[in-house]
Amino acid sequence: MRSGRAAITTAAVLCGLLTSCTGEGGSDKPNVPDATPSTVAPPPQEPLTAPEVDAGYEEILSEGPHHGVRQFGTIELPKGESWIKVNCISRAKPVDLELSLEKIGGFSVGCSGVGVERTANQTNLDSARKVHFTVVTEESVRWCVSIQVPKR
Repeated sequence: MRSGRAAITTAAVLCGLLTSCTGEGGSDKPNVPDATPSTVAPPPQEPLTAPEVDAGYEEILSEGPHHGVRQFGTIELPKGESWIKVNCISRAKPVDLELSLEKIGGFSVGCSGVGVERTANQTNLDSARKVHFTVVTEESVRWCVSIQVPKR
């Protein structure tokens, strides 16, 4: 008789354990994902295109689309105003793109993982210069660059 009571007691304990495991909310219903809209932005809808050439300007360099690091040979920038335009997009997280003009300086562009970023940076030189131009960024970033000067 003793083994019969032990079996009944064991069955009662097991039954109690099985019915008491209902999760944190007190319900034994399965967890259903939240149906509210996600705060994650959708993938980009627009294609990456080259920067537009402004009226009254001409391009002395037009490159892209490329990705990652790229070094260009010597570029001759004329005296006066020049514009460096960049369009870029990251395939994933936001990433910076660094542009460098040897002995003149450089600037950074934040490339979004959502849409194409369009940036223009102006330089004004006292005299014409030959410079090396470099773009440095991660492989996940696609970019196009244009260097524009006033038409002569």
